Amino acid sequence: AAGAASLAEAMKVNTTLTKLDLTANNIDFAGAESLAELLKVNTRLTELILRYNGVAASSLAEALKINTTLTQLDLFDNGIGEAGAASFAEVLKVNTTLTQLDLGANQFGAAGADFLAKAMKDNTTLKHLRLSADKIGDAGAAFLAEAMKVNSTLTQLWVDQCNIGAAGSASISEAMKVNTTLTQLDLWHNSIGAAGAASLAEAMKVNTTLTHLDLRNNDIRVAGAASLAEAMKVNTTLTQLDLSYNSIGAAGAASLAEAMKVNKTLTQLTLQENNTGAAGAAFLAEAMKVNTTLTQLNLTYDYIGAAGAASLAEAMKVNT
Repeated sequence: AAGAASLAEAMKVNTTLTKLDLTANNIDFAGAESLAELLKVNTRLTELILRYNGVAASSLAEALKINTTLTQLDLFDNGIGEAGAASFAEVLKVNTTLTQLDLGANQFGAAGADFLAKAMKDNTTLKHLRLSADKIGDAGAAFLAEAMKVNSTLTQLWVDQCNIGAAGSASISEAMKVNTTLTQLDLWHNSIGAAGAASLAEAMKVNTTLTHLDLRNNDIRVAGAASLAEAMKVNTTLTQLDLSYNSIGAAGAASLAEAMKVNKTLTQLTLQENNTGAAGAAFLAEAMKVNTTLTQLNLTYDYIGAAGAASLAEAMKVNT
């Protein structure tokens, strides 16, 4: 805390520093208060990273209500809880410069997501919001989805490791059918299952802005892969799809291969640890013979063996 106070005093007169990273420095509540006082007067700092510091959310939030230069704030894993989420929601209602906010792993749930979602309905500057590992569940996902229906500035949303199931995925999917700004959605390590994947697939059929979808470790299995593959046959904007750790097997790979034969926009497909085997590699290889857009294919730990490698090798001879 004393060190943070010294830095804060110096920065009150410094006119050049634009980024300050104090990750894991135990600055605690007192240090956060010193930095908050700084933010009230400093007009140069644009990025502040305070990960793993046990900081007080309230003092920083109050400072951000009047600060007009900070654009990026990273408070990952500071234990701010529901009250902290509420404080930053109030910030988002009045602050007009913050574009990136990381509140991941901060021990709040659906109530915290509700506070933030309500603020997002009016906020017009925030572009990136990370809530990774905040256990917001299906209810929290529903709150955020309602905000997504009217928010027109958010482009990237991280809700990975948030205890979101099929119902939460359905809520987000409905929002994606009307949202026109979100380009990246990270839902990895939740439990949306095949049903949740099917909901997202329906959204992908009509959504025209999402370019990056991360569904790693969601237990979507063969049926989920099939639903997403059908969507990819008509989707014209998605460029990156990560389905790692989903047990889609050779059958799931076959469905995705059929999509690859007609899809013209996907450039990166990650299928790590899906037990696709040689058969799955063969299906993908056949698709690669006619696909003209995919530039990256990840089959790490898919046990394709010599036969699978041979199939892919033949495809590489003609893939252009």
